[in-house]
Amino acid sequence: MKKTLIALAVGAAFVAPAAYADVTLSGSINMGIAYAKSGDQSTAAGNSITPATTGGGSLSNTQITNNYSNITIGSLEDLGGGLKLDFAFQMNPNLTNNSAITNRNSHIGLVGDTWGGVWYGTNEQLYEAYYYTVDPLDGAAGVGGNLQMLGTPGYGQVFNDNGAGPPSGADFYRRDAQALWYNSPNFGGFTFGVYTTMSAYKTAAGQDPKIYGGGLKYVGPTLPIQAWIAYEQHNDLNGLNTITATVNGASSTKDTGIQVGVGYTLGDIFLFANYEQLKYQADGVAATALNEYKRAAFSLGVKWNVATGYFGAQYIQAQDGKCTFAGGGACNADETGSRMVGLGYYHTMSKQTQAYVMATMINNKDLANYNLAGAGTPSALPGATQSALTIGLKHSF
Repeated sequence: MKKTLIALAVGAAFVAPAAYADVTLSGSINMGIAYAKSGDQSTAAGNSITPATTGGGSLSNTQITNNYSNITIGSLEDLGGGLKLDFAFQMNPNLTNNSAITNRNSHIGLVGDTWGGVWYGTNEQLYEAYYYTVDPLDGAAGVGGNLQMLGTPGYGQVFNDNGAGPPSGADFYRRDAQALWYNSPNFGGFTFGVYTTMSAYKTAAGQDPKIYGGGLKYVGPTLPIQAWIAYEQHNDLNGLNTITATVNGASSTKDTGIQVGVGYTLGDIFLFANYEQLKYQADGVAATALNEYKRAAFSLGVKWNVATGYFGAQYIQAQDGKCTFAGGGACNADETGSRMVGLGYYHTMSKQTQAYVMATMINNKDLANYNLAGAGTPSALPGATQSALTIGLKHSF
């Protein structure tokens, strides 16, 4: 339920305002109590990327999770002629610590009745949106969500949000500023969008960190079928530096992600599958340095709506990576794959409030390092099994 506020504080700054704008306040508070455990690290010989593991011990803790709790101030003004102005400022209230309120997805833009909308600001784009809208554990926000393994090559990375600085890192599950995007209207079940970031961080040395991509989705208006495809490219984000620190000094880098998915609704049950390939490349590196790394992953999931709420479950498997050296020769990325299971139940208490329980287990191979999302990873060591259980409340307004 959205509550309308009259912007008196803003209007008071003007002597004779012609009118006050209606502003909506909405959001969601999603907090849980979680138990998380990192198992024993493996003892294994290293590969071309990860050194030999030493068998570090397990570690567990309890914590309060913030998930995607947010407060959004928004306004949608009818400008006439089928044109509207859309504004939103979304904040992360950081309810589990004493840090400052931070920006999430905030924008201003124009929306047309027939041609879609154009916005600019900070946003999570279609590559990520297609994942969290299909995730059966409440939009991938917490324990067991698909952002634990999709949109990331592992190596200790879970969701990249580098704040005010230039975009960087290996993740494709991310939020970036300096963004411009277009989303289409619905054409008989088909929607699409394209996006890019600005060259605000271009350097005199020729580095130009930018992200661009797009996606196409079909949700059958009469047939119970969904299908989607998305592509995203990162230029000069130096994603390989996340995987191995030996790629510093690259003249340019290019990282790409592609995902395809399909879903089917059978009564109260929604079934889906995803496939993803991530690829990281660097030019101008030393002959002994890594200049390419790629990995594939797939997921299978189900969401079952029942009278009291819904159940969700998914299985995701990331394959071993493959790599090459700039100067040739054998490159070994074996034992970097992983498997995970996520399970959950959301119980409807009212139109605005749900109680939930979610659990996950990530079974890393000896040199893999996929970590928890929605709960802090107690000890991020290659080869360690990660697991978590959370019980919480979600209240939307």
